[in-house]
Amino acid sequence: MRKFILLLLAALTLTSCGYPDYTDPDEAAYIRDGMKYVVHAGGTLAGIDESNVARTYDGSNSAEGLAQCIDAGCEVVELDFSFPADGELACIHNWHKEYSADIENGIPMTLEDFLATEIYANFTPMWLGTLAETLRENDGLYIVADIKDDLLPALEKIAETCPESKNRFIVQIYEEDQYDAVREMGFEYVIYTLYRLDWAGKTDWRALGRFARKHPLIGFTFSYELCDVEGYVDGMAESGVPLYIHTVNGEEEQQKYFDMGIDGIYTDDVK
Repeated sequence: MRKFILLLLAALTLTSCGYPDYTDPDEAAYIRDGMKYVVHAGGTLAGIDESNVARTYDGSNSAEGLAQCIDAGCEVVELDFSFPADGELACIHNWHKEYSADIENGIPMTLEDFLATEIYANFTPMWLGTLAETLRENDGLYIVADIKDDLLPALEKIAETCPESKNRFIVQIYEEDQYDAVREMGFEYVIYTLYRLDWAGKTDWRALGRFARKHPLIGFTFSYELCDVEGYVDGMAESGVPLYIHTVNGEEEQQKYFDMGIDGIYTDDVK
């Protein structure tokens, strides 16, 4: 009887301390191995500006951007998601005129109107349905989901549209209290991104480490500027989970952060 009680207490303690590790540790390891370079919003693309002059564009979240990542063999791509006016889910950072002259700042378009535009007057816009088809055709591709607003409704839409690919989405959370709801919805792979926290919150590596010990994370991601805070990278490394920074381009600059102990970098460079 005493042995049974001790085992029961141990089980209850484990349950109260947080979530269990991943159901498929090999898949979690595969994701982390593919995240040395996370291509930001489909990466840099060549295009033509309004004066017919060749230039490059970043942050398109476009079909061409995703295609170039797949062609290059990228395993993990970060994409931004925002809601159009009619309840679907579009791949766009926000509703801003910089992406299309047809967009009014701060006013979501309908999905039909959005898909009829060109991003930066050069590229094909994507929505969740396009992405679902691409995931079905590319087994090794994972998406870091940077959902700007309405995180849980957006995840409901992803679960509804991509039921067989839910664990191909690595969900970024922005606050600790979002974690439980995300996991309860069946999304297993979570990154805690720190950019919305105040300075005290994002630099309190001890508190962040305590959270990570009870809540399995693919990693933390934060601005490269925090690497200049004395002791920050070493302190964050004590959490035991990988550390990712955004957004850094150029091999020499990237290597500087790898040498500091950073595990992966969000970049516009397609590796």
